[in-house]
This record gives sequence, structure tokens and C-alpha cells, in this order.
Amino acid sequence: MPANDFTLLVKFIMYAVLRLTDNGVAFAYELGCPIRKSEWDVLVQKHNAEEHANHAFAVLLFAYHARRRGWRVEVCPPVDNPLVEPDVLVEKDGERIYVEVEVLRHPRKRKDGADNTWVRKWRNQRNFQGRVAVCTLTPKRMQGILRYLKLRYPGVATELTTLAKQPDCDLWLERWNWPNEFSMRGYR
Repeated sequence: MPANDFTLLVKFIMYAVLRLTDNGVAFAYELGCPIRKSEWDVLVQKHNAEEHANHAFAVLLFAYHARRRGWRVEVCPPVDNPLVEPDVLVEKDGERIYVEVEVLRHPRKRKDGADNTWVRKWRNQRNFQGRVAVCTLTPKRMQGILRYLKLRYPGVATELTTLAKQPDCDLWLERWNWPNEFSMRGYR
């Protein structure tokens, strides 16, 4: 597969990122159809997409599924907070949610000693928008991350497998407040 082609199989549904060649862009321009910067280009520029292609592709898939459900989407949105770098901003019916897309199997066990970085990311996101918002690849990964998040913060969560298999489901598969039954265990 060429270096610029990225595909992901989500429970037997194939997705791919397609891009015009430079000649294709020039031809479209000559036809009076200038091509604007793609979300992939934004991810390459702002989010190191070529090195972390699986993560970037998951961001694009989440954006696709959010749009299918009527949300306005912005990839790598600018924010006025140096501690927060959200992957996606989604908006619908007056609700604005900055989302982190997680693809690592064990995000708290990264080689760069990022355990504290991972913890700070969620704390910073909650401080920035009053809740956490996460999208994972699978239900199992979502539940694993939620075991950590539900104990500490209010938030919303979703995962790409269910979004792909159930196109009529809500974007957010989980919504919770805090404190909640998980955070109160041992205190009752």
C-alpha cells in the first residue's frame, strides 16, 4: 500500500482516506473547482498525522460519524489554552464538545513515561470545558478508559465500532455526571 493511503477495518467495514494528486488538484483548479485544505492536511500540519496515521485516521472517522449524526465538526480546533489540544470540536443544538480520540491499547503505559501526561490530559480537558469527552476504537477500550474517567470527572464517550455498525445511534454512547455511583463507591 502506498505511504499516503490509509485504511482501517472496523468490524468488517472498510474505510479509506483518498487524496488528489498534485496533478488532480491542478486539474480541478483549471476546471474552476479549487480544492481547499483537507482535514488530513490539517492533521498533518497540526497533529503529526504522518507519524501517527492510525490516530489521525480515527480522528477522521470520528468526524465522519459526527457529521452523519448532524454535528458540526472542526478537526484540530484552535483553543485559548496551552494545556489543551483537542482532536475535534463537535457542535449541535448549542452544545460544544472538545473531544480526545484515543487509539492506544494501554494509553497509561506509554514508553515515554506518559502516565502523568495521560492523567493531566483529562484533568486539563475537564478544567477547560467542565467535562471530559473521549472517542475510542472499540467498546472494550472505551470501557477501560471509562473505568478511570467516571471515577473522577463528568463526561461523554463513544467508540467507532458501534458508530459504524449502528448508523442511527446517538453520537454519545455514554453520558455521565460526577459524582456518580462509581465515584461514590466506598463512601456510602
